[in-house]
Amino acid sequence: MTDTPRLICRKEAAEYCGIANSTFSLWVASHKMPPAIPGTRMWDKRAIDAKLDEISRLTPGDQEDPYEKWLRENSEG
Repeated sequence: MTDTPRLICRKEAAEYCGIANSTFSLWVASHKMPPAIPGTRMWDKRAIDAKLDEISRLTPGDQEDPYEKWLRENSEG
């Protein structure tokens, strides 16, 4: 079991992402990052990780880009 808490405040969430507090707030407002857990001012690290995976296109189950699929299927070699 890990010693670090799963729930973190806004400042810690920004640090976790490696961005400024103001940038994290902007990302939450623009739905790039998840909102705080309802009734709290805390963020779930796993929810942040999931959003970062989505932004980075690392989300499991993402469908292959149609162009990339075409390239893969039509490449010679």
